[in-house]
Amino acid sequence: MGAMWDWISAHWNDEWARFIEGLLLFLISVVLAAVVRSAARSQLKRAHVDPQVILLVSRIAYLATLLLGIIAFFTRWFENTALVFGGFGFFALAISLAFQDILKNFIAGIFLLVERPFRLGDEIAVETHTGIVENIEMRTTTLRTSDGVQVLIPNSLLYTGTISNRTRYPARLFTLTAKLPEDAAVDGLPDRVRQQLMKRPDVAKEPPPHVGLQPNIDGGLTLEVRYWLDYRKNDPLVVQAAVGQEIYKAIHSSSVAAATKKSSTRR
Repeated sequence: MGAMWDWISAHWNDEWARFIEGLLLFLISVVLAAVVRSAARSQLKRAHVDPQVILLVSRIAYLATLLLGIIAFFTRWFENTALVFGGFGFFALAISLAFQDILKNFIAGIFLLVERPFRLGDEIAVETHTGIVENIEMRTTTLRTSDGVQVLIPNSLLYTGTISNRTRYPARLFTLTAKLPEDAAVDGLPDRVRQQLMKRPDVAKEPPPHVGLQPNIDGGLTLEVRYWLDYRKNDPLVVQAAVGQEIYKAIHSSSVAAATKKSSTRR
């Protein structure tokens, strides 16, 4: 009986020793994974690699190192490689069934980084949300809206849904409208506004700005201005305010000219 107890005690102590050794290997792999991820990021940034490629490579390096640490932990603990890999297969199946949504979003995030339908810093529209892409994480993609709201969208929704990339091309079309007062002189007004826009260095010359008059339901007229702008070099809001001032000055001067002409005619 004493010999059996000694064997159980020795076996139990050996089991705990292997468990502790395996746990140490896993902890070392966690630290090593963080170091590998940091080193990969710094090296790729130094080589001026695309930010999304940096994110993808560093993430894969981190997860691969962490996975090796988990395998090393169970291999040292059970001392049976076949048992470990067999258990991993069963464990992977159970995880995939229990966390289908998480796994689906994770795989979709990998494909988003590989296929790159949009880049970090692009402004995209998904369903009712529009914002700048700040980060593509393992489960969600982070958008920052124009009013400073953070929106987290599941990667699977981005991968299977319809995405409007508003910053894919360097130039975008902007439209401004202004309702003309009744006393405004409309003769030559669109040409004057168009000439003023053509003089601006921030408004694209090709395609040229379009300025026209549109009738209103109430019988009045609306001045419609369309222009193309390189949003990467110019602030759209600043240019829009400046173009609005040009339109206001042109309309005001036409109203003053019409009033002066009418006054001189009466005399």
